Amino acid sequence: MKESLARLLDLQNIDLEIDALGRSRVEFPTEISRLEEKLDLSRKDVEGKRKQSEDLETNRRLMEGELEAIQEDLKKHQDRLYEVKTNREYDALQHEIEALKNRMDENETGILEGIELGDGLKERLEEEEATFKELESESLATIKDLKKRLGSVEDNVKEWEEKRAVVEIQIEPRALSAYNRIRKLIKTGVAVVQVEKSSCGGCFRQLPPQLRVEVRRQDQIIRCENCGRIVVWKDEDAD
Repeated sequence: MKESLARLLDLQNIDLEIDALGRSRVEFPTEISRLEEKLDLSRKDVEGKRKQSEDLETNRRLMEGELEAIQEDLKKHQDRLYEVKTNREYDALQHEIEALKNRMDENETGILEGIELGDGLKERLEEEEATFKELESESLATIKDLKKRLGSVEDNVKEWEEKRAVVEIQIEPRALSAYNRIRKLIKTGVAVVQVEKSSCGGCFRQLPPQLRVEVRRQDQIIRCENCGRIVVWKDEDAD
């Protein structure tokens, strides 16, 4: 039984490695998805600002074209002032000229505001593009590494399962059965613990003297009365 108890610790270490690999099967794809989603959102944000900048530039050019047309129309109206023959025609033409001047002022103001907005947006866009490139570089490298590690998980699990099979046959059936049963009941998967300073190494409850004596004999399966784990002796531990 002493040998079986020692091998139980070895078996547990192997099982904890297999558990960690099992978590990797879930955690790695989850982290990959999180990084890809974050990268996609950042990319869309940059693309949105780039589109906004392009729209501002297009709108500015349209307003500049419209301004040129207004200026030409204004010049024609002003030239016609010398051709009118009645006060009524003159007043009507002046009214149209004032309207054109107002439109011209509005366009000029709109163009200046567009330039100011565009310059500010371009500056922010340059900063965000630089930030995105850095994020993209880091994220793609991490994703590549996670995919590589995920690809090796199955091989690693197989290796540890082969090691488990070797250790398993060295353990007495009733000890192995008790270990497997207890391990399923404990969330952390730690079913076997050593005595630590006269206490259970799992829940740290002080072990009764008689129980410590029984554990030290290492000739039977002893479980902690508090947490139910299998308790094995640690050679350097003292009563």
